Amino acid sequence: MTDVIVVGGGPAGLSAALFTAKNGLSTTVFDTDETWMHKAHLFNYPGIESENGSVFTEDTREQVDSFGADRHQGEGVEAVSTNGEGFVVTTEESEYEAPYVVLATGAKRDLAEDLGCELTEAGVVDVDVEMETSVENAYATGAMVRAEEWQAVIAAGDGAAAALNVLTKEKGEHFHDFDVPDDAE
Repeated sequence: MTDVIVVGGGPAGLSAALFTAKNGLSTTVFDTDETWMHKAHLFNYPGIESENGSVFTEDTREQVDSFGADRHQGEGVEAVSTNGEGFVVTTEESEYEAPYVVLATGAKRDLAEDLGCELTEAGVVDVDVEMETSVENAYATGAMVRAEEWQAVIAAGDGAAAALNVLTKEKGEHFHDFDVPDDAE
């Protein structure tokens, strides 16, 4: 069993995976490479003056991998269900279990709906400020929680918020991910 399963390989999913893996939680990511980022060019991402969305995605995957995430490239998720202790994620190849799941499937909301996550009147997945759905320990991020405000920076921030809440629950106190170099004053 892994600590966190992330379904989706766009900015939201990879951001969530980056935070959880970097901070010591075993993290499994399912990435079908269907992210809208392949159609994007980033001019509005802090620290990036201009970058092709596919290049950004590959760079982010490498960063997530460098922290030890178990990324299943091309392995699509068919279902997500609860099992009393957490979640079971079913793919064509196997079943995986984790106490936390982060859904980051863009505008595709079927996995969240099948899991029983409540939707808003606008038809998006209803989440709180930490990106937690109505199903405890299930998070939804990115375009699936927004009617039209889709943007890479927002999506990455949503993924980070979900990951920080998972880390807070696991650590038993508010968790802050703020790296400081050893020579900082």
